[in-house]
Amino acid sequence: MMFRIPNLGLCSLAANVDRNICVVKVIDLIAVKNKYKKYFVNLLTQFKPDIVGFSCMAFQYASTLRLAGLTKEYDENITVLLGGYYPTVDSRSILESDDMRFIDYIFRGEGEISFSEFVKAYSKGEGFESVPGISYISNKTVINIPFGCLANLDDLKIPDRSVRLSDKGFNCMGFKSDAIETSRGCVYECNFCSIQNMYGKSYRKYKIERVLEDIRDAKKYGAESLMMTDDNISLDGKRFKELCESITDAKLNDVKYLTQASVNGIKRTPGLAKAMADSGMNWVFLGIESSSDSALDYLNKSTQLKSSDTEEVVKELKEYGIIVIGGFVFGYPNDTEETLRDNFEFAKRIGVDIPTFNILTPYPNTKIREELLQLDLITNKFDYSKYDCWEVNIKTNHLSSEQIYEIRNELEARFPVESGALWRMAKKYPVYFAKLIPRWTFTKPQDFFKFLKGFNNK
Repeated sequence: MMFRIPNLGLCSLAANVDRNICVVKVIDLIAVKNKYKKYFVNLLTQFKPDIVGFSCMAFQYASTLRLAGLTKEYDENITVLLGGYYPTVDSRSILESDDMRFIDYIFRGEGEISFSEFVKAYSKGEGFESVPGISYISNKTVINIPFGCLANLDDLKIPDRSVRLSDKGFNCMGFKSDAIETSRGCVYECNFCSIQNMYGKSYRKYKIERVLEDIRDAKKYGAESLMMTDDNISLDGKRFKELCESITDAKLNDVKYLTQASVNGIKRTPGLAKAMADSGMNWVFLGIESSSDSALDYLNKSTQLKSSDTEEVVKELKEYGIIVIGGFVFGYPNDTEETLRDNFEFAKRIGVDIPTFNILTPYPNTKIREELLQLDLITNKFDYSKYDCWEVNIKTNHLSSEQIYEIRNELEARFPVESGALWRMAKKYPVYFAKLIPRWTFTKPQDFFKFLKGFNNK
């Protein structure tokens, strides 16, 4: 409800393919909401495409497959491509399933080079044996083309936002939103994360002038707020600080920025928090994960931060007027009702403005999934449509899935009022919050009533 960001990756694919041999259109169907199927079929009728490509995460795969089926039903000769995080981390399962009757080629990893090479081969009527990182079935045999080199970011053109068919409904707290990317990858090995399946253990940075050019382009298309989608933008804190200072110097700090940053990166970079605030950074998401250092150790994050570091960094960010979105994870094997409530109290005490009490999710081909399977703590092993970090797919040694769900809902409901965050946010964005409450009750009544129920049960 508060943040909705348009897809950036598809626009990057569009920018880096030879447009002399194809016309590209992009639609982020999240903008269409519940009417997306009808809208999609109308697009097929309007454009009559040769190729339709889908990008999805795990929880979106089921609906993506339905759209792929609609594509083949409309015209079985349309070539259907599938890429993104879920196809990258779990391509084997898809390739071995009946789903491939709707999918022609799977793209694993980042797609700019492979998509460009694919379109070239397609336009010439050639085979795809030299297209890096794709998988397909030929004569009932699974073909996996090895990955090529990761893209040299200096060679990539800025995303082509002109190909979007709609940009309505995307905003950060009422400010029209878009996305930019300033780096790719992360070298840490958090056991719940899929990022290394996409980029390997790597970290690549765009040149700062290129980032500034991208910001100017997003502004040209009306962006008032921008999310920096980097996997770990503060891994190189010195460079992030330099980027913030360059944004300020270029007078591009009239845009409101949202970014994900690490506690560790901010703590070990003196002056970074101030530079972020000066550059227009309004919202910062911190992967706090837990108030318990032992839980951080379980996630392989204890070398990155301690709970005392989190408290220090949140305080510094708030001193500069930055809204802190704190990401917490519930559902470690030894979590109890007491530990969940400890996280709630910790978030209140240190001044987190918007907490996300996410649930530990056993994504395919992650280390955490292997561990939870061995412990028999996964309650939903294969319905990935519920793998959205909100639904509860696990239990702990002390709590059932239902207990985790109820406790989390109660804490989510109580936090905005008890912490005072609701009033702080409403004071900072009065017009937006005046519109938010009635829209919330109308579009998501079930969530609103959960809020009321949880608050009344405190």
